[in-house]
Amino acid sequence: MNYSVKMRAEKESRHVSGAERIVEEDELEVAASALIKRARTHVSGAADFISIKISKIHRPVQTIPALKVTQPETKNTEETKALLLSELNSLGLQGEKILDLFYSIENMRGAILLDMNTLERLEPDAERGVRVTTMDYEGNDGAQKNHFKEALCLASKAASCEYIAAELCASDDPDYTIGYFASKTRGYLRLANIKKEGRRKGGRIFLFSGKKENISKCIDFLENQPVMVRFE
Repeated sequence: MNYSVKMRAEKESRHVSGAERIVEEDELEVAASALIKRARTHVSGAADFISIKISKIHRPVQTIPALKVTQPETKNTEETKALLLSELNSLGLQGEKILDLFYSIENMRGAILLDMNTLERLEPDAERGVRVTTMDYEGNDGAQKNHFKEALCLASKAASCEYIAAELCASDDPDYTIGYFASKTRGYLRLANIKKEGRRKGGRIFLFSGKKENISKCIDFLENQPVMVRFE
């Protein structure tokens, strides 16, 4: 039997850390302990609030391969934005408008779910947004944050959803300036200089390609379908 173990931590009422695992029953104590340690040793200082949620998983866990990674060279934020614009436009999307929205995201707990054609926001709660959860990757011990593998794990799960055409992401960590663009066709483009150092703003947009009657199925997959990502 598999379990989902999720950790959320705050310091002075501000979110500072979050992580999750998918483990078997006999691994629960070790997994929870590792996530608690991670929250207590965060670069922003020890959390003063730590929540651990453990839930039995009732769906079969899907194992999927990680997206293929490429890392285009960009010298600064302007070059990275130009590359993102080119990628969006190549998909026939309204690149400039999508980027304007992407760089304006602030204080969202989750991601924007955006209709790729009409640019209508589809998430039921605009403040909460949509989250990709109930996932893990092979070889993860949960003790230390691995920005790259955790981002690739999330992007790979999202890209495996039939209703997601592409994703843009930038961390809200002021010291982490690497983001990505991901899609089924392009894989995972790891992008340096996606924002300037010291900038706390960050966010995520999922570009939705289905019909409106598929929105709930898309959100259910992103939030509830258990997925294990395999790195080859």
